[in-house]
Amino acid sequence: MENKNVFLPSYSIGENVYAEVAKLCMPYGKKVVFIGGKTALEKASHLVKAELDKVGIEILATLWYGGEAAFENSEKLKHEKAVQDADVIFAFGGGKAMDTCKVLTGQMGKTLFTFPTIASTCACVTSVCAMYKVSGEFDSLYWRTRPAEHTFINTKIIAEAPDKYLWAGIGDTLAKAYEPEFSARGKELNYYNSVGITLSKLCSEPLLKYGYKGLEDCKNNKVSSELEEVILSIIVNTGIVSNHVINDYNSCVAHALCYGLTVYPKVEHKHLHGEMVSYGVLVQTMLDNKLEELNKLLKFYRQINLPTSYKCFGLSWEEMSGVFEKAYSVNDVRVAAFEVTVEKLSKAVQSLEEYVTRN
Repeated sequence: MENKNVFLPSYSIGENVYAEVAKLCMPYGKKVVFIGGKTALEKASHLVKAELDKVGIEILATLWYGGEAAFENSEKLKHEKAVQDADVIFAFGGGKAMDTCKVLTGQMGKTLFTFPTIASTCACVTSVCAMYKVSGEFDSLYWRTRPAEHTFINTKIIAEAPDKYLWAGIGDTLAKAYEPEFSARGKELNYYNSVGITLSKLCSEPLLKYGYKGLEDCKNNKVSSELEEVILSIIVNTGIVSNHVINDYNSCVAHALCYGLTVYPKVEHKHLHGEMVSYGVLVQTMLDNKLEELNKLLKFYRQINLPTSYKCFGLSWEEMSGVFEKAYSVNDVRVAAFEVTVEKLSKAVQSLEEYVTRN
């Protein structure tokens, strides 16, 4: 039997969670570089700096990650002297900043701490990185040996962020409730995959229960128990599932449809990852003929205004052929409950359009 290393998300959460940073980071070194999105750095870096100053940890530089989770951007960062000299990288922002820094630290063998300033994906606690071309079109996946060494989830900063990111995060997280089971159905599962797929139900149940209230509280910049439940579902529950299941079970039709939608810059630049994935969840559910689940999802989607039609992305039916071709070309649909083809995807989308209109 082969040896197996399992690294689970390590995290702290709370309104004043940055007070924990110094004591948890001290053992890893005293030279740090901040990397992240411009807004994220503006909102959070000064708060973290105040804590590091108390214990004499030096911040060598504060750098923009480049604006896209692209290998080109991680390569540029590698050549920064401050990055080369740093003991630890602190990543601030959303999924694209996190994935850029995961690639950077994975390739350079450096310690990573993550500071999500929005709750839109589980990227801050997972090993896998979804990498894109600088143009925004999906490129490929990269795996860091392990997730970030620790993640600091500041609920106050997330509550004060634009609610559209939490909204998209809900959409992305719903996929983790359906894609792993759909991919793994009928397969003989080992312990690790069984744990991940069993826990995947926690990626939908809390959202359907607390999602509306948590989103409303985020709109009002209010930290609440409901908002915290939603944040934990988006970031941690999905991260636990992702870190347990093999990549074949990590995604399927929902993410393939998302990558298909990115072939059109007008969609990629105007719509969020989780928003596109959420539509893919409906398509997969229709493809799987799970109408009871579809009804449950449609009720929730309408409650929080997630997309229920490809027309929500400003695409014509003729343009959808490019989406189907790209979706079929990615590895996400290679392992599924049954064969997924361009024709089946097209039929599922057409059936969904008719079903949504009738119901």
